Amino acid sequence: MTPEQENQLFQAIGEIQGSQTAILDDLRSIKADIHHSIEKSEARQKQITDSLKIDIEKSEQRQAEALKTHAERLTKVEEKLTNQRVKVAAMGGSAGLAVSLIAYAVKSGMFN
Repeated sequence: MTPEQENQLFQAIGEIQGSQTAILDDLRSIKADIHHSIEKSEARQKQITDSLKIDIEKSEQRQAEALKTHAERLTKVEEKLTNQRVKVAAMGGSAGLAVSLIAYAVKSGMFN
């Protein structure tokens, strides 16, 4: 091989090595960009998940409060209904007693 051919061979090898180095540097850069994108995406997903967890907890609290309010209202309605039943029973009992007394009086001839 002539000295000129050797020189061209070494230049070609140098160019190939330079190209390989540039390709490897580009690959490292692409890899770093991909990892950065993945980390950014994971951080965003965590943020969304945490936000959803908070929303779910607030919703559960509202539901619990609504159930408690409903139970309190139901208790009040039941109390009022019971009081009304007692009143009706008392009036019914009083009316029944009055009718019995009048019937007894009529039977006994008190109103004759």
